[in-house]
Amino acid sequence: MPSRTSQIAQVGKRKLELSNLNKVLFPDDHIVKAELIEYYLKIAPTILAHVKGRPLSLVRYPDGISGESFFQKNRPKWAPDWLEHVTLGEQKNDYVIATEEASLAWLANLACIELHQMHSRAPHFDKPDYIAYDFDPPESFAFPQVAELALEFKEHLESFGYHPFVKTTGRKGLHVVTPIEPKWEFHKVFEAAKGIAVPFVESHASSMTLQIKKEHRKGKVLLDIYRNRQSQTIVAAYSVRGLPGAPVSTPLQWEEMAAMGSPKVFNLHSVPQRVVQSGGRLCDSNSHGKESGSILQKSPRPCSNLQNPGTA
Repeated sequence: MPSRTSQIAQVGKRKLELSNLNKVLFPDDHIVKAELIEYYLKIAPTILAHVKGRPLSLVRYPDGISGESFFQKNRPKWAPDWLEHVTLGEQKNDYVIATEEASLAWLANLACIELHQMHSRAPHFDKPDYIAYDFDPPESFAFPQVAELALEFKEHLESFGYHPFVKTTGRKGLHVVTPIEPKWEFHKVFEAAKGIAVPFVESHASSMTLQIKKEHRKGKVLLDIYRNRQSQTIVAAYSVRGLPGAPVSTPLQWEEMAAMGSPKVFNLHSVPQRVVQSGGRLCDSNSHGKESGSILQKSPRPCSNLQNPGTA
């Protein structure tokens, strides 16, 4: 086993010990840990606009994506004192909150490839500030088919006064997000999401489902609304995913999504340049106010005949 190597780096106002920088995390792409840290430093101002104040769950790959990974909610006991955190939930999980570029570099040094964010941020941890709709397609669905459904759903959301934004998941799917004011508790937001999703899925019954279990989806796209519950997360915008190619969950303009063949073009190498070329403008929910949140009160009531998502 090769010996552990480390070096001290100044990141902002913090001194960090960065270790094993040549460790290969993406074997097929020859991407090492140093490149993951470099990515999160390059993208820091942009990703922090999304995750700052939000409790994070971490997906770590200590032996790279070809090895075992694990989902971590609790801040490591050896974390530095300056790394912000908050204790939430019945299980009293101690979540990390990234507030500066050093936070991101410290996490990347742990081979934390993926950052998953809660739907709320300080100080309103009990009230989400957006509603998330996850378009999760089966393998048989091409990305343009998913994009077409998402565009129709955009119009459906707009009919209720919401202002939807879209990003890739870093896999084959899409996240459609509608900003709201942090005024309502999670259970009310979930009921609003369900009330909006049910009629849309019913009108697209041949291609979409609300059934969470794969054996009950019958080759259809899952419109996952069940993430809109307390302690649930979605992968953060601009987070890398632990998959070959080092794909990145990337905010899109609706117009460019409609013309895309595959989201694989957005990866650890290409996304920083994309952000630079856009002049730092965010084509996502952080570029829009939360005024649409008042529409939550006007959302339709959920259909009473919605089946349990775990049943056929």
